[in-house]
Amino acid sequence: MIKALQLVFSPFNAWMKLTAEQRSVSFILFFSLMPLVILCVGIEAYSLMRWGEKRGDLGLLVKVSQPVAIRYAAAHISLFVACVFLGAFGLQAVAQSFNLSATFRQAFTAIAYGTTPIVLGRLLDAVPVMNTWVCWGIGVMLSLSVLYHGVALTLRPDQTKGFGLYIVSLMIVLLVTGVAHFTALAVLHEKIFR
Repeated sequence: MIKALQLVFSPFNAWMKLTAEQRSVSFILFFSLMPLVILCVGIEAYSLMRWGEKRGDLGLLVKVSQPVAIRYAAAHISLFVACVFLGAFGLQAVAQSFNLSATFRQAFTAIAYGTTPIVLGRLLDAVPVMNTWVCWGIGVMLSLSVLYHGVALTLRPDQTKGFGLYIVSLMIVLLVTGVAHFTALAVLHEKIFR
């Protein structure tokens, strides 16, 4: 969680440390990403059970049952991990089409750490009166800054290709996390997986 906050408030310095460490995909997944996702989504699920969620035009707070909150948390965690892997595969494929010799580890590092502000947005979503899409949007806006330095420092593209690769990485992150968030909300509102 400390690295996630460092990436938000001092992205260049945090990325310099992260790229120097050269951690493996499994280390990043199990020791950086998963604990953060489980903590933030767990706090959100607890908030849904304890205080509820704002629903309807009048903004009434509706408490969520424990089984639904657990299904929502499990769906959100599994969808987010799938997003990171799909995003990393996509970024690696695009980087290779730009004639960069990008490895999966480099693409995974950029996407995994680049999406941590979206995960931190789950903490804002624990506040019952906050709109869930506003929380996602705040996380995405913070990811813009984090990914800007992340793509440049992990993939090390030429200057002429760097901005294009950054734009493509943003589109990948927006698309996969937006679809995952929409699907997790469908689970929460019991439209799927009842």
